[in-house]
This record gives sequence, structure tokens and C-alpha cells, in this order.
Amino acid sequence: MELRALETPEDGDAEEDTAMALQRLVELTASKVASVRSLRVQYRLIRKLGSGSYGRVLLAQPRQGGQTVALKLLRRDSVLRTTFLREFCVGRCVSSHPGLLQTLGWPLQTPRHFAFAQEYAPCGDLSGMLQEKGLPERMVKRVLAQVAGALDFLHGRGLVHADVKPDNVLVFDPDCNRVALGDLGLTRPEGSPTPAPPGPLPTAPPELCLLLPPNTLPLRPAVDSWALGVLLFCAATACFPWDVALAPDPEFEAFAGWMTTKPQPPRPPAPWDQFAPPALTLLQGLLDLDPETRSPPLAVLNVLGDDWGLRGSGEGAGSLGGVSYEDGEEDEGGSSLEEWTEEEEEDEIKEGGRTGTDSRGS
Repeated sequence: MELRALETPEDGDAEEDTAMALQRLVELTASKVASVRSLRVQYRLIRKLGSGSYGRVLLAQPRQGGQTVALKLLRRDSVLRTTFLREFCVGRCVSSHPGLLQTLGWPLQTPRHFAFAQEYAPCGDLSGMLQEKGLPERMVKRVLAQVAGALDFLHGRGLVHADVKPDNVLVFDPDCNRVALGDLGLTRPEGSPTPAPPGPLPTAPPELCLLLPPNTLPLRPAVDSWALGVLLFCAATACFPWDVALAPDPEFEAFAGWMTTKPQPPRPPAPWDQFAPPALTLLQGLLDLDPETRSPPLAVLNVLGDDWGLRGSGEGAGSLGGVSYEDGEEDEGGSSLEEWTEEEEEDEIKEGGRTGTDSRGS
């Protein structure tokens, strides 16, 4: 079957229909997972691009030819199969939008990993692009406009990204003429029950930070709007505005106090006073403490032609960290791939032989 973009239904409950449509796609895709004894059956593995709690990402070249890809691996002993399939299905469904990282081909599984291919962003993620005084204003605007468009596309299909941050904005050229929002592992249909973050997270909105387990809130697009406001601050300053959007964090308390004081003081507290009025108005809308009145992502477009007051220096290394990915030499043996040892590869082959995973399976 061919996966198609999730469309907002004309009739019925949009939230329920999106969730049901995604569940059907997951069930249909389960039979399409190709089981192989090793990733090297289909790919020449070049090097590791990154790793995290989810698993790892490898630069790879399909053996049958075609473009170099970023191969995302998720360990089967730590990720539910349905979670893996949901991320793949969402990625395939929204790949038509240039502001979202394309998911390519069909999913794979080896004895140890689930895997799928995505387009490769040569300049890494936005964290690696940020510099001591932030990006130049023209680049900040390019990033914000593209991410806002991607979020609007997701929201129009009943989905919420729920993990917008510099690490998940992939960069294709040094001037940010194209960036794409990636990592759809937390993307869920609007209305899905959402708990508080597992720990302090500077991109999480206050309504989620205030939750106490086992309480949850229905996932809403306003979560992405808040994270987009934080992303704007990060792109402009190369740092997060606070550690967590919750008292007693002093940076958040200062911002929240200014936002809630009536009448509002004419000048915001530092570091917010570095933004010109159009950018400050945008930030106030995206970072509205009330999710019901928070601005949608496309509010960015209303002020793109205005002066934001940003003076990124273009000098020095960013305080957010990050990695820039550059093409490396292919290493068929895998000796230069961190955490991908010959022993692990041999284990995969042996385990694949025992379980007979050379044919397509579910």
C-alpha cells in the first residue's frame, strides 16, 4: 500500500478520526516491515551521526544505489514495536512538506534493532549552528518561518509535534535556506493524554510543568506554539530563556511577572529587552501563559517584514552545543562506527540465523 498524508476529516470528531486513521496505518504497516539479519544487507554503513535515549542515527548508502540517508535505529529491547511503527507512519504521512524531514522507503528490523531511513541534513541540527550571540536576524527569520509552516501543516492534520527544540531542527545549508523539523517520536494526535515531562525541560509549557503524576492533559497545538517561542529565543541568543517554566526558576518568574503585571511595564526585564517591539509582541503571543489564548505558529508570518532588533555576531561557538555532520568515508567493516562493533554485528547475524529473520515478517 502507499501511505498518504492524514487529512482533516470534514465530518465527525477530527481528533478521534486522526487517532483512528493513524492506528489503521500502524496495523497495515506492521506486515510491511522487512526482517534482515543485518543492516549491512541493504546499506553500506558510513559512520554514526548521533545518538540518544532513542538509539542512534547512522549515515548510510543504500546498496542498490540512491541518495545517502540518515538511518535511524531504535533498540528493540527498549522501544515498543507500535511506538516505532507510529513514528515511521507519521513520518511517511507528512513527508510531502519541505519543512518536515522526509521519511524514506519502508521500515526494517534486525534481531536487535528497528530501523528506517530519513533524508540526510549535511549541516546537522540547529544547536550546531548557534553561536555565542545567536544567529543573524535573517537566518532566525528563515528558521522560524519554516518551522512555523511545518507545525501548521501538522496541526492541520490533527497532529502535535510535542518536541520542538534546536536539536530537532535539521539544517541543509549554512544559510538556513532550508531547515526541516525532525524527530517525530513524540508526535501524537491532538487530544492524546500527555503527562508532565520526566524532568526539567526548558521547552515545555507551564501547563505541562505543573502536572503531577499520574495526571495528564489533552495534547494541544498550543504546546508547539510555546516551544516555537522558546526556539525563537534560542536562535536569537544561543541559550534557553530558563531551565523550566515553573517557579521558583528565577528567569521564568521574572518573565511571568512581567507578562501578568497590569498595566504591563513599558520595558520587559533582561534579557527580553534586547528584542524590538515586533519580535517582542510575537514572543508574548507564542509564550502566552494561558494556552487558550496562545498564538498559533503562523503568527510568525505577520512580523517577518519588521525589524526584530537581533544582532547575531556570527562569531564563536554556541552554548547549546550540537554536532555538525559532514560526509565521511565509508567503512564497510564498521571499525570506525562508535557503538557499532564487529562483535555486535556478529551477534546480529548469529541471532538472525537462529530466528530466521531473512524474510519479510511482522
